Amino acid sequence: MKVELEKSFVIKAAVADCWQLLSDIPRVATCMPGASITQVIDASHFVGLVMVSIGPMRLQFAGDLELDMIDVSAYKLVLIATGTDKSGSSATMKLTATLVEKENHQTLLHGQAEVTVNGQLAQFGSRMIAPVSDVILSQFADQFRQKLLQPSTVAEASVASKKPEKPVLNASILLWASAKKLLSSLWGKSDSPSTDDNHRKSSIWSWLYRK
Repeated sequence: MKVELEKSFVIKAAVADCWQLLSDIPRVATCMPGASITQVIDASHFVGLVMVSIGPMRLQFAGDLELDMIDVSAYKLVLIATGTDKSGSSATMKLTATLVEKENHQTLLHGQAEVTVNGQLAQFGSRMIAPVSDVILSQFADQFRQKLLQPSTVAEASVASKKPEKPVLNASILLWASAKKLLSSLWGKSDSPSTDDNHRKSSIWSWLYRK
């Protein structure tokens, strides 16, 4: 099963500073929730882990990360990641990341990813994986912004001993994201809800608690 993702984020930092972080693969990898670099083979090849949890199923993908292409003048790079889990699931990803300089010392971080999954993970389908992936990418952008505030010397030097962050690819996040969209569509954005709106909210929450 293949899932295609495309997201853009505005970073309040100069493009040169963003590129310094983006092109530092061991450091930028720690921005991805549940991911860690465990070995640096050379400047273009790495070994790592990605922890994934969907409902009762927990997966740990061990695999390789390759810097396939880097264009300094265009602030663009391509990463290819492959990994397998003991359960037999496998995943591959081709990520193209580009930085675009904006006004007022801001930078647009644009990413395109092609993700192919097989095994148990594929049974959840793109309708579940794609929305949760959006949540992960948003958290990646938040971590990216925070890393820019840290000195580059405070890099993750002890990558082999660092445990991966708590997995965030889980059913509770998907449920909450879906619930917010559902409730927003039902309630609207009015600052002064009507009596009917209040009755409808009460009914919805009663239904959720019964579940």
